[in-house]
Amino acid sequence: MGYSWPGPLPPAQRGKTIRLIRCARCNGPLYQTKLKGQPRQEDHEQGCEVFIRAMRVMRYVDELKRATSGPNQGGWRSSRRRRKYLLENAKKLTAAACEPDPAATLRDLGDQYEAECQAHGMPADTTPVGEMLMRACRRLALGEAPPPIVLGPE
Repeated sequence: MGYSWPGPLPPAQRGKTIRLIRCARCNGPLYQTKLKGQPRQEDHEQGCEVFIRAMRVMRYVDELKRATSGPNQGGWRSSRRRRKYLLENAKKLTAAACEPDPAATLRDLGDQYEAECQAHGMPADTTPVGEMLMRACRRLALGEAPPPIVLGPE
């Protein structure tokens, strides 16, 4: 996943203006999106598919946050670790929604979750959550509704 903001300019180009990051679909500048940290309609043309996809991601992030704020399930330590993992990844999904091409970023994030799940060092209580996030990223990248959030007791 690459960074959206350009790095520091070399001395020869410091007086020039920096080109703003633009939407991959409608080519609108993503100024308000980057400023507010969430997709903004005013940065996109009416009916822009990238904006619609980004809003689906944000709805899923809201569902994740709501699921983490629910009553504790299972032991407090595993529940706390799972909630922390979900909140960290909600931030990653929010950042992905603000990218010029959220679908490509979500595919990369899905691949990252798959690699995390296959790694041997991942705690057993967060592996099902990682798999759920991997499936959600892949469905969201295709423009489909993500699977429901299931956080069972440990």
